[in-house]
Amino acid sequence: MNYKFTLVLNAGRSGSTFLYKLLKENFNDDCYIAHEDIPVQISEPKIYNRQYESHEIAALKDNVKLMAYIKHWQKELKHRHVIETGWTSYHLAPLLKAIFKEQFQIIILHRDPISFAFSRANMGNYHKNTFYTHHHEVSPYDVNSIVPSYKSKWGSMNHYEKCMYWWCVVYKEAFEFKSKSPEVPCLVLKSKELFNFSKSDEVLTFLNLNPDKLLKREVSKNELAKFMRETFPVNEEWRNYHLHGEILDFANNLGYEFNEQDVAQLSKKYKLPKGMMPIVRYNIQYWKLKSKLRSFFKI
Repeated sequence: MNYKFTLVLNAGRSGSTFLYKLLKENFNDDCYIAHEDIPVQISEPKIYNRQYESHEIAALKDNVKLMAYIKHWQKELKHRHVIETGWTSYHLAPLLKAIFKEQFQIIILHRDPISFAFSRANMGNYHKNTFYTHHHEVSPYDVNSIVPSYKSKWGSMNHYEKCMYWWCVVYKEAFEFKSKSPEVPCLVLKSKELFNFSKSDEVLTFLNLNPDKLLKREVSKNELAKFMRETFPVNEEWRNYHLHGEILDFANNLGYEFNEQDVAQLSKKYKLPKGMMPIVRYNIQYWKLKSKLRSFFKI
């Protein structure tokens, strides 16, 4: 059988964990299902993105740490389908196409940039007190940036706006790859179409899986943890969203429209929870302190 390797190109916070859990519940015996198999410290989206040239592909193939994960996928692909749902490999599509050839296919899974930015900002991305390393967060100063025009305004942007930029970079790169590789089978999917199962038959057929086997649909979404809202609440930072016409126009082309009233309503979900204790924990940076102590004492 000609098994397929499917890469789900997404920016995270877009339904990839939901898809992973759904596939694990129903098709774990039929395919190898991964979610962020390659750590972002190895996949390096700020460095290894948009590597289309033959010499660039060759250099990536010489990367021993990176290829160790891909060789594992090659081993699994010998006897079953492989599906990587996580965001940490989205930018490696040119490399994976070169390796898996006619077995390679992609799903572009997207969510609107406004709710995505709320979710990412609430996780602390681009925040001065973030838990994350520099490996995660793209910028217009990256060597191969697909949107370098943002250099002039980058210093004045808050972390919510920078999360909007991250969304733009990921999906511009995804559709650039799609355009450069028309021979690669591709399915474009909105996260809401995944959550409401309106395209489940189409998705599973694309994955070469039997839609009739989708019997367990009750899987949890990857909801934000309470400690995130108490550590990185999004207050009024979102109000600058309208300053980014380039991003909003791109989103409009994908079928998303926004008005300030709806965005303001959505923002309530990402604010600091009411009550004395959330305020106390926020002001003393309780959750970050707890994380440091846990790491120090290896709790």
